[in-house]
Amino acid sequence: MTLLTSLLAGLLFGLGLAISGMIDPARVTGFLDLAGAWDPSLGFVMGGALLVFMPGYFL
Repeated sequence: MTLLTSLLAGLLFGLGLAISGMIDPARVTGFLDLAGAWDPSLGFVMGGALLVFMPGYFL
């Protein structure tokens, strides 16, 4: 059962990354390039994921 749960969690995580466009290396590089053309979209995706995760974690 834990193997199935882990598989579903990984698939959901990968699907979320694909839908949000965070599998594009240029977008990740843009987020890490603070001195150049900084792209904050990865930070918004991480923040949204934390908003979904935190209520379940604390319950």
